[in-house]
Amino acid sequence: MAMWFRKRLRNRKVLDWHLDWPNLRLALHLSPRNHPPCDDYLIFDIRNGMEFVEELDSDFDKQPEWPTLEEAIEDSEIWREYPHLSPPLRKALSSLPEEDAHLFYLSIASGTSTNFHLCKTAQGWQSPTVWGCHGDGELFNSALDASNAFGERTLFTMMEMEEEKPTQTLLKRARKKVNRNLARLDQEEERLKRLAAEKIKAEAMQAELYRFKNEEGLEEVTVEHPKHGVMTVPLNPYLSPTENMELYFKKADKADRGFPHVRRRRKELEAELERLTNGTLPDNHQPAPEKEQVTGPPSLPKRYKGLAVSLFKSSDGFTIVRGKNKKANHDIISKAASPFDYWFHIADGPSSHVILRRDHPGHEVPDATLEEAAILCALKSYRKEDGKADVMYALVKDVRKVKGFAHGQVVVDQKLGTIRVDIDPDLEQKLS
Repeated sequence: MAMWFRKRLRNRKVLDWHLDWPNLRLALHLSPRNHPPCDDYLIFDIRNGMEFVEELDSDFDKQPEWPTLEEAIEDSEIWREYPHLSPPLRKALSSLPEEDAHLFYLSIASGTSTNFHLCKTAQGWQSPTVWGCHGDGELFNSALDASNAFGERTLFTMMEMEEEKPTQTLLKRARKKVNRNLARLDQEEERLKRLAAEKIKAEAMQAELYRFKNEEGLEEVTVEHPKHGVMTVPLNPYLSPTENMELYFKKADKADRGFPHVRRRRKELEAELERLTNGTLPDNHQPAPEKEQVTGPPSLPKRYKGLAVSLFKSSDGFTIVRGKNKKANHDIISKAASPFDYWFHIADGPSSHVILRRDHPGHEVPDATLEEAAILCALKSYRKEDGKADVMYALVKDVRKVKGFAHGQVVVDQKLGTIRVDIDPDLEQKLS
């Protein structure tokens, strides 16, 4: 489906946009495209996905109506007629004194509300709202900033959780994906069959091409196929009869080339489905083995398994990973660390590489944790016997390996800073 959309969007320009925000839809008016034929509007619908349409509904970007505040609060089913009056909004309005509720409702209906909130509950961060929180929360000056912060706090956490999904959940998801691919393969096979059928039209034209070979502007011809009898073949009037015949043959040839790939892919998918039915996950979906709950550092993140690293937990609960040798120093950057993790190294000589893991790019790290990561780095450096050391740190995305360099040697494009620390030989034991 992505390739289908890509083919119809290539080289088109956005001429205008239309917003149907109560129904969570955005429409882009695109420049015309005739090959392949395609409608003028691309609709992004959060609930139903993407689609092309020729024309938008007349009220697509019409501003919604707002009932009275009393109606909004009293009618629990009002969201069915006014989808922008969601139950959480009604709950927020109901919790305010009458005068404050009227002012708040007016600011939302007029679009003048400028504050956006992120609220944190026992279930985690909630979607951005224009009303405040009863518990922990953060305030933002724009919806974009609030949405970005919400994404950082939830997306990367979900990605980490994905690595630890139970086997049965992963098996169910993998089987669903294979069945979906098989259904798409059935659609592709039907499409190829329709193309293959074009060969009959081409053969019928070929048998009687002498009759109309030099004709121009024909929209159809009636011909007799040696096996299938008399048929009417539609033609493109802008092409000659010979070019039309060659086009039909070309479509049939495309089908002949596609069938072997469909058969091969079907065989692969059916074999994969059989393995999943028997309870065997592909290698890239194997869940991490469950371990008993123990005190001390967190379990080793999946991406670091198999690498020669030491694991620590900072006093603030952050995971710190330190390479044990040159190869591990190389691998933790190239294979395991996220671009937004922090990387530590002694400022003026050789040392181990240390990674301080963060949950998302906006995840703030306390100074105490930064200092602990720097000390752990200094303890595996040529300065480990000294009382103090300077340790630099940077984002992993700004640390790169250079072809020809030995393992562990890197170039730092941009440093975040340098920390001077008192080297504490007992810290390793405290944080292990």
